[in-house]
Amino acid sequence: MARTKDLLLAEGMRLFGERGYAATSVAQIEEAAGLSPGSGSLYKHFRTKEELLSEGLDRLLAGGRDLAERLGVRDSADPVAELTSVVHAGLRRMEEDRDANRVLFRDLDAFPDLLGRFGQGEIVRFHHAITAMLIALAGEDGKGPDWEAVTVVLQGATAHYWLLADRFGGHPTGVGEQRFANAAAVLIAALIAGARSGAATAATAGAVRESQERPEE
Repeated sequence: MARTKDLLLAEGMRLFGERGYAATSVAQIEEAAGLSPGSGSLYKHFRTKEELLSEGLDRLLAGGRDLAERLGVRDSADPVAELTSVVHAGLRRMEEDRDANRVLFRDLDAFPDLLGRFGQGEIVRFHHAITAMLIALAGEDGKGPDWEAVTVVLQGATAHYWLLADRFGGHPTGVGEQRFANAAAVLIAALIAGARSGAATAATAGAVRESQERPEE
């Protein structure tokens, strides 16, 4: 019984991704799952087609929760490597959940509740995790650029790269994933280096002022 439900869920999300939610019928999902089309077998596991979509997105969000929790600074001495890893992880996650992401960008306007859950459960959660990582990499409480906005730029660029690559079967410019990830990482690492330099300069200036203000013995 559980295996049949999993098959219906997997095939339903695949068809939604390939054809669109509205263009996919319950009978087509049943047939793709190896059941008699039009038999109503889907309704033994899901009350409606929308409930199948909702559970598919819930499974996606559950997987994202684990990934967001694993995001962290492993080597603050090499921000480029850390950021490159984050970009690759983001692209890999979007590709692994290609069908759900296609549904998100094409069909979820019709389901505002599901769209809101995805926004909070996926986009906002990763935004918080990546922002915390950037602040930790910058040091000194993350003083410097608006790291929340920088994270939006990184997320937006990564999503846009994936969308074009998915649409065209590869990015139409010919820029591969490694080049894109490295370029994004280098740009943001430059901001981090500037923040670190500014913090170091401020600390040095503070030490000088303190020594100048100290009364002579």
